[in-house]
Amino acid sequence: MFLSYAAIGDSFSEGVGDELPDGTTRGWADFVALGLAKAAAPEPVRYANLAIRGRKLGPIIDEQLEAAIRLGPEVISFNGGGNDMLRPRMPEEVVAERFREAIHRIREAGIHVLMLSGANPTDHLPWGACSTRAVRA
Repeated sequence: MFLSYAAIGDSFSEGVGDELPDGTTRGWADFVALGLAKAAAPEPVRYANLAIRGRKLGPIIDEQLEAAIRLGPEVISFNGGGNDMLRPRMPEEVVAERFREAIHRIREAGIHVLMLSGANPTDHLPWGACSTRAVRA
């Protein structure tokens, strides 16, 4: 049972696209925290969502990673790189290596890592679906 959790990432972790009637966001990370709280009842669960919409992987690592580690949670969820993939000439190897380094940093701090990725956006990008189908053929 985990009693502390921090989320880092971009809009996917922040909750953008899952707005409540009052305009606030409630994303999947909030549901993870709620699930932890229900499982831990009556113990309190500490939760922080440090994710910021629009962030590319570099700023997520530079601005959120160490802040989350300093909170000392038992679990950190880490999502990033989606906004990088939307840029032309994305250095895939650099992004992948930074992602790996961030995971190692979290693990070195003795924190469990929850990694995730968003959906494949190619069906919604101009020529995206055509180009991926051509490659598969």
